[in-house]
Amino acid sequence: MNRKKAIFRIFGIFVLAFSGTTIWKFFQLNKVPDLKNLEKNRKLIAEIAETIIPAGDSPGAKDVQVEDFIIKMVKDCTETRSQNSFMYGLEELKEYTADNFGKSFLQCDEKQRVIALTHFENKDDADHFVRKIRRKVMGDSFLMTIKNYTVIGYCSSELGATRGLAYDYIPSNFEACVPLKAGQRSWATK
Repeated sequence: MNRKKAIFRIFGIFVLAFSGTTIWKFFQLNKVPDLKNLEKNRKLIAEIAETIIPAGDSPGAKDVQVEDFIIKMVKDCTETRSQNSFMYGLEELKEYTADNFGKSFLQCDEKQRVIALTHFENKDDADHFVRKIRRKVMGDSFLMTIKNYTVIGYCSSELGATRGLAYDYIPSNFEACVPLKAGQRSWATK
């Protein structure tokens, strides 16, 4: 056998292996997800959301019970591929914290939680064009989904809008650009 044929065969094996795993993952993401596990992971989802928006001067994500909103949105308003990505992401997060910290995400301290979520953010970080293609083919990533729903749920809750953001009960007129004063919270209604 000559060297050229051997190189082509090795290259062919790598292409088949890569495409096979990609095709397998694509079919796994398009199957009907098991959403019963969302309720079982309610505490985990609440702690992830609290890590994204922690309590401080204003209420945190757990204070406004954003986990209920996230579970409802994943069940009812998220496409199948993104639902599967979300469920796989929860399992990956459990495995990551068990492997790297020797405990569950719920038992980790604040610093370890941030490290774990940063790992998933760096994993998702790619070129804008690659991210768009991945999103079309594989759906939204786990971290993108939970971050978006956490922010939307928090900002649309009563406590988040009134105590976490600056809220004007009766906005007088629309102003496209409103300058903020030093230390002022972002506007909820302008």
